[in-house]
Amino acid sequence: MEHNKSEVFHFTQACNSPNLSINLTSVSGPILYPKSIWRYLGFFFDCKLNFHHHVHHYVTKCLSTLNAMKMLGNSSRGLLPTQKHLLYRTCIVPIALYEFQLWFFKGTLMVKNITELKKIQYRAALWITGTFHTSPSEGIKAIAGLVPIILHLKKLNGQHHLRYTTIPPSHAINSLLNKHQIRNQN
Repeated sequence: MEHNKSEVFHFTQACNSPNLSINLTSVSGPILYPKSIWRYLGFFFDCKLNFHHHVHHYVTKCLSTLNAMKMLGNSSRGLLPTQKHLLYRTCIVPIALYEFQLWFFKGTLMVKNITELKKIQYRAALWITGTFHTSPSEGIKAIAGLVPIILHLKKLNGQHHLRYTTIPPSHAINSLLNKHQIRNQN
């Protein structure tokens, strides 16, 4: 008797919880196999909801996009630094920060995610300025005119929360939101 391979996903805060399969064949059901990562609508969920895989996926996508953009010229020929900066801000940053609201909020551990995003910004700064990899990172980012990623995230988060304040009081979303929490997150 062949059973379908079904998958199950379990969220937990436990550090080392076993991720065991569940056998439902005794009740004419399938064997449920645990997944380590669950993709839904472009979001990557892991069992602890820290979104490291989500950020890593989009950082990898951005780094490959940045490498492809390097074919548009080098430091002596090709695009001007202002054009490179514009390409970075319009093509790479939106991909890198896709649904950052999932993991960027007060009270979360986000150091690993921010570190991942800093990789993109450093490589983009090297590409924009045409400098060597041994150059100091913060100086190169300043010369390239890139806002530190944490400040950019805070700005976008503030804009995100401002949108909620403009929703009419009768809107259905307001029944799901606690106005006190929104004011405290700004």
